[in-house]
Amino acid sequence: MKQDFKILIRHFITYGASIYLSRLIGFFMIPVYTTYLTPADYGTLELLDLTMFVVNMFVGLGLINSIIRFYSDCQTDGEKNEVISTAFFYVLLAAVCINGLLVAFSGPISRMIFTSGEGTASPERLSLFVKIVACSGILDILAGVGTSYLQSEKKSVVFTAISVTRFLIAVTLNIVFVVGFELGVIGVLYSQIIAAAVACVAMTWPMHRHLGRHISNSRAMEMMRYGAPLILSSLSMFVIHFGNRFFLERIVGLTVLGIYSLSYKLAMVLPALVYGPFEMIWNALMFDLYKKGDEGRKTINYINKYLLVGSLWFITAYALCIKDLVHIMADPKFHDAYMAVPPLLLAFLFTGLTAVSQVGTLFAKKTIYRGLANIYGAVMALAGYYFLIPVYGYWGAVISTFAALLVRYVATAVYAQRFYRLEYSLPLYLKVAAATGGAYALGTMISFDNHFVSLFARGIVGLLLFGALALALKIFNRYELAAAVSLVKAIRFKGRKDAAGE
Repeated sequence: MKQDFKILIRHFITYGASIYLSRLIGFFMIPVYTTYLTPADYGTLELLDLTMFVVNMFVGLGLINSIIRFYSDCQTDGEKNEVISTAFFYVLLAAVCINGLLVAFSGPISRMIFTSGEGTASPERLSLFVKIVACSGILDILAGVGTSYLQSEKKSVVFTAISVTRFLIAVTLNIVFVVGFELGVIGVLYSQIIAAAVACVAMTWPMHRHLGRHISNSRAMEMMRYGAPLILSSLSMFVIHFGNRFFLERIVGLTVLGIYSLSYKLAMVLPALVYGPFEMIWNALMFDLYKKGDEGRKTINYINKYLLVGSLWFITAYALCIKDLVHIMADPKFHDAYMAVPPLLLAFLFTGLTAVSQVGTLFAKKTIYRGLANIYGAVMALAGYYFLIPVYGYWGAVISTFAALLVRYVATAVYAQRFYRLEYSLPLYLKVAAATGGAYALGTMISFDNHFVSLFARGIVGLLLFGALALALKIFNRYELAAAVSLVKAIRFKGRKDAAGE
């Protein structure tokens, strides 16, 4: 088990490096974007991104989601070649056909997306926006195949290098196009398509040795049967996470949508910094643990617990910092964006926990149950958007998102327990809830006129208070504390050996 945790931590750090760097630079870019882009521009970019998210979900044919699962079952290089080649060429064909239709009918499609009439872009300009994101979508979906291959091979260093390079190219070009040439929305889109082209080549090149005459129609059908419910699952997640944007755009306008989008982007730091790198390695590691029987199950239960505690530790500190952070980083017209972040962070907690609770359905290849759980969440979300947004504005979207992700988590755990039982401890949940609530309540009492001082003081106090309360409530037992100390010593010793070797 100790070795499994070492693998998890090592790849978590490696995958996380690219995400942490990207988010750090992204934070420093917020003053630039909020100065040179209006809230309506933010809303426009948000709707374009969401449109391509939905399109690429279907373009992938469920194959991208299937690669890791089927690759892990391969025993020979020939089988691996067949899985990768089949997925790549089927996805390529679908991407060219479907995204080509978007380019051909960009005018009518843009009119379907943008209905409020708010903003300064002309119909011709909006049509051009759709054409650019459609072409970017082809590149992104092919890069997605490469990403799944790198995850299957646990090539976290290669993935990190490519991701960081892509982000740096996009940021640099954004500065040139948005700040230097003041191109606004289209400047961001130009940056995205150039960066996507670089990433597409870099992500797919490592798997080129697998590509060739190994395409299997029967393998494609098998992978699509496994992945099809995951398309439905992804569509449901789109409704939960982003369906409210279309309600907000029509009911309260692009300006409010732009502010809410910034709130969501700030809250997405949790999935990005914690769950992003975790799932990169978890998607492959869970199948290795499954093969270890009861020992693997024990490790999964510990991972589930530590993910819960670690997430709430992060949420406590970040929620205490967010008001000061927004006032430091964003233009005054975006300052209200901080208010929705804490409840959204708690909603996203269920997203991370679902990644572990769903393992039973994946081990048994019963992905239909994962899809059903997501549908329940999507139905809850749509009902909330329809009834609550007209009354409460974007707060209706926040409440609906929280309820939907909670329903999804509970349903996923219940279904997965049929195939692979995990431990769920009510006393543990009550203890971490008490630690979170206590640390946050005490942290809010700290206030300074200087936002920089307030940010650091609240963040540090939040971390210390949560840690102290976790120890006081005995969230961790002696074995876990001793194992943590041993693991830290082992990592430090290895680091010293590596340094001595150099």
